[in-house]
Amino acid sequence: MKDINFIKIASEISRYINEIKVEKDLSKVVGFHSGDTTRLIDKKSEEYIFELFKNTGFKFRFVSEESGVVEEENYDYTAVIDPLDGSMNFVLDVPWYSVSVALYDNNGKEMLDSVAGFVVHIPSNTIYSYDEKSAYINGQVFKPYESSYPIILTYFDKEVLDKMVKIFSILDNFNEYKIRSLGSSSLDMILLCIGKAYMFLDLRGKIRNVDISASSNFCSRLNIIPIDLMGKKINTKIDNVYKIKEIIMSRDEKLLKNIYSIFS
Repeated sequence: MKDINFIKIASEISRYINEIKVEKDLSKVVGFHSGDTTRLIDKKSEEYIFELFKNTGFKFRFVSEESGVVEEENYDYTAVIDPLDGSMNFVLDVPWYSVSVALYDNNGKEMLDSVAGFVVHIPSNTIYSYDEKSAYINGQVFKPYESSYPIILTYFDKEVLDKMVKIFSILDNFNEYKIRSLGSSSLDMILLCIGKAYMFLDLRGKIRNVDISASSNFCSRLNIIPIDLMGKKINTKIDNVYKIKEIIMSRDEKLLKNIYSIFS
């Protein structure tokens, strides 16, 4: 992957979105996909990402939240893309949104097979990247913190309230935890994996592989793997856009084992 400068591409995407964010009508809905909406800002970001990667000289199969599968003939790599994770935050001027790209060579078939990629927090231009060996923040190898903050990052709806109650019931001193839904799953996962949150979970059945492919691979370099409530590793295919029923992550192995025991 030495021929593709991911830090440069991530910085270019961040610069572009920050430059155009004052334009009118970026919140306009221009399409629908998988029960969600595509806004003009999503589409413009996607088109710019496609352009940047095509300019590398390689051919790609793009698997993107907005357009689905866009495939060049005899492609060299698959790029799994979320052009803007947290587009509602963008519209509301809440500074918590990102762009995610996970790259796979032709041996890669499943989500955790990515050879390189990044998640860039657009408002701060902070780049969380990875290669086959390590995870990086702004190009520097990252070593996770020893401890974590008592924050639970979660997304759920009324259909899974019973599951949430069961999970929360096994937490000691539950009232000491802060519950947050920040609006960008990829960034939320990274907060967990770098030690700034205690647990991440999404039980809505709405999260997709394009949302979390890059963040999952960043986290896997830190030995934190996305799993379901039964303890099974989440590793969907990357040949299309797929929904994920549930996902939970924590660095507390004891907590995870207790959760498995409830749902197995």
